[in-house]
Amino acid sequence: MGKRKAKQAEPEEKPKKKKRRGRKFLFLLLVGGIAALVLSEDVRNKALDALFGSEEEFQYSPPAPASGNGAANPTPAQAS
Repeated sequence: MGKRKAKQAEPEEKPKKKKRRGRKFLFLLLVGGIAALVLSEDVRNKALDALFGSEEEFQYSPPAPASGNGAANPTPAQAS
């Protein structure tokens, strides 16, 4: 008889688990974002540009060539 009373005291329904759709969605979004960064160079470049700013492009121009035999611009050793 003790078992019957214990059974009757317990609630009949178990509490339902909370649905975690939001967490699953965020997890899938995070995994998809990481996959896009790894697999796509364009997405990776856009993300890096957003974080650190766009890359500067340098235009290299070589120095002007020396003219003549060098007599016009003597070095200090030749000045004497």
